[in-house]
Parts: sequence; C-alpha cells; structure tokens
Amino acid sequence: MGLNIENKYLDSSKLGTFDLNNDEDMKELKLVRNVVKKINADLREAKYDYQFYVKCQGRLGKNNPNAHKYQYGGKYGPFAGSVRLPDATRYDAYLYRRNSWKGLL
Repeated sequence: MGLNIENKYLDSSKLGTFDLNNDEDMKELKLVRNVVKKINADLREAKYDYQFYVKCQGRLGKNNPNAHKYQYGGKYGPFAGSVRLPDATRYDAYLYRRNSWKGLL
C-alpha cells in the first residue's frame, strides 16, 4: 500500500497505510521517518520553534489473531481507542506538526 500521494482530502495529514509483512512498505516508512528527521534538523539549525513527527496508528486487518483483544470481553474491549502497535498487522502513518513550548512558559 505505502504512501498515499494522491489524497482527495488535501487537509488530511495521513501519509498512507503500511503493511508490516511487506518489506517495501517498511522501507518507505523508514524513509519517511528519515526525511522528517532531516527536516527537523534543518528547522533546528534555522532556529524555527516547531518540529514535525510521524505518528503510527495500528490497524488490525483481516484475520488478525489479536482481534479478540479488542472485542467485548477481550483484554482491551471495543472502546480501547486504538490498536497497540505490537497487535497490528498494518500501520496508518500521519504527519503532525509539534509546536515549541518555549514561548508559553
């Protein structure tokens, strides 16, 4: 699946869905994280007061052996809020901006 370049929701911060069993997807996710790391280094050098980060959200997918944990009676239940990354078979990756706290204190 990988990167979702042609997103019909232009204001969305979702980068794409990455399958843990697909080596190409994992290489793309690692590349995205490295690019964000380099951008953040450039932002720090230029004295900007914000950074970016990549957040991964776990997805169960079909026939996931951990799905019972997120159903009624399971360890986390249906209202867990998110799927823990070790239980996921796919990741949805999002790019967010993190503001500095320097000016607020």
